[in-house]
Amino acid sequence: MTRFATVSLCCALLCACSSETTNSNLIKTKAIWSDIYVTSNGQDSRVIAELNVSSKNGNNLNLVAGDKLTVTATQYTVVNGTDAVESVITKDMHKDIDIFDIDYRATLPFNQEDTKYEIQFYRADDKETLTSTVTLPQPMVITSPQQGQVFPVDEVLELSWEQAAVLKGHQPLHIYLESSCKNGSKEITNTYVFNDVEDNGQKNIDFNSINIFKNDELNSNFTCKVKFEFERRRYGTADSKYAAGSRAYAKTHATLENIQITLK
Repeated sequence: MTRFATVSLCCALLCACSSETTNSNLIKTKAIWSDIYVTSNGQDSRVIAELNVSSKNGNNLNLVAGDKLTVTATQYTVVNGTDAVESVITKDMHKDIDIFDIDYRATLPFNQEDTKYEIQFYRADDKETLTSTVTLPQPMVITSPQQGQVFPVDEVLELSWEQAAVLKGHQPLHIYLESSCKNGSKEITNTYVFNDVEDNGQKNIDFNSINIFKNDELNSNFTCKVKFEFERRRYGTADSKYAAGSRAYAKTHATLENIQITLK
């Protein structure tokens, strides 16, 4: 996740990011909330599973006493019009700890559209396995503008990308925008999110209509840049034994940065 997305989803909502932990052998399966996703930047893919007690705001789950997470990724190729298995990899997912959170991760050398991921949570005491499934959407490829291009603030910026050839199920596209304006030691930043963008390969950005540069302190002495993060999602299926509200999805993303904006 990009820095500004992390800030907006966690730091700004600190109360929703518990740093407390509970060992998994103390919690019944039906009380475990899961947020499981696969993310690819076109190079490889990372599988991330966050397990909390009851809800996203609950204590982080620390896997102990034989409880474990594994992922099996299956990449397909088309032979005579039919999908055929090309490669299968299974990996254990390992604990990752940061200042706010505990989650479990694995990295796999796949980025191809429709690669299937089965994330399995084995509960040792109950000898049962919960399986969640997602498939990667089409890779996100930005075609214009190019990094370093300059645009006046009152000019409409045309974003272009390779549109989704086939939309499968619930597959939204989000575009995250971050601006940064500097004048000496002073910096003014802002963010904006375009949710559920039509995945048709083009989006016009009118800076005047979204007001990210409408600030009395900003003037032509500031040097401004914007960055765009594109995120195409495809929702999968979380095992029904998890707590209500659990989810599983895969996303492909790409970043366009260092676009210069000149102020009046």
